[in-house]
Amino acid sequence: MEKGLFDDDGELEGWRKKLQGLVPAEGVQVKHIRTGEGVHVSRRIVAVFIMMTMADFCDQLFGFQDLLFDNANGRLEFSGNNFGALWPGDGKPGLWLNSISRMGAVYTLIAREEEIFIQERKRKVGVAVVPDLERNEDIELVLPPVFDYCRKVLEAGDQIVARDLYWEAVCEGGSKAEELLLESIEKNPFVGEPYVVLSQVYLTEGRFEEAEKHAERGLKLLLEWGCPWDKRTSWEGWVAWTRVLLMRARDKSWPQTSWGILNLGLVN
Repeated sequence: MEKGLFDDDGELEGWRKKLQGLVPAEGVQVKHIRTGEGVHVSRRIVAVFIMMTMADFCDQLFGFQDLLFDNANGRLEFSGNNFGALWPGDGKPGLWLNSISRMGAVYTLIAREEEIFIQERKRKVGVAVVPDLERNEDIELVLPPVFDYCRKVLEAGDQIVARDLYWEAVCEGGSKAEELLLESIEKNPFVGEPYVVLSQVYLTEGRFEEAEKHAERGLKLLLEWGCPWDKRTSWEGWVAWTRVLLMRARDKSWPQTSWGILNLGLVN
């Protein structure tokens, strides 16, 4: 049993106190968006809204929104008002990862304590408990695999440094590409595209084992996200290209001409 899971003297662990101060166990009261009437929202529904917001941000946001809201610090606080920003901007990956990693941490703690509540009731009655429908306990809070199952928070500063290193590598390339991409991955290991680009660097140099390793990691992360971080091409495009890299790495072959690169393809 996890240490501190049940505390008979009524004292809660520190993280549970903080969580209940942020999202009370009984849920929250909000105003209806149209009528202004009070609406009670259970904590599990709050968690669902958090998860849907994470999904919305990662699907929609890229560098343009950073310009629009002056997101220079990478915390995505929507504090700026640069309504003259021109779409689509320079196409850089957006600085939204810190924001949704913090959301994911809250989501994970909610899911964790909701399970504790059920186990506490089960402990008292000694048998399986019926889900409390008023608390929406029939809704399962599934942990997504991103950010190590939402157990890690990517610091805003690391996010910015990693994005800029990646951008320099893919836009300028050259002999520094490997170093730049490795540094980018060290700062932000949670997205797939830097691994994919690094895999191509290794393929070009004939370093097939390293290429395979990084293509596998990049593909795994892309599939976990279900959307691209670098939105200059589609998620499907990234997945298809990574599969090409992985296949070539396993075959230990890579084109040595520009026409050979152009003719790369993958037939299912």
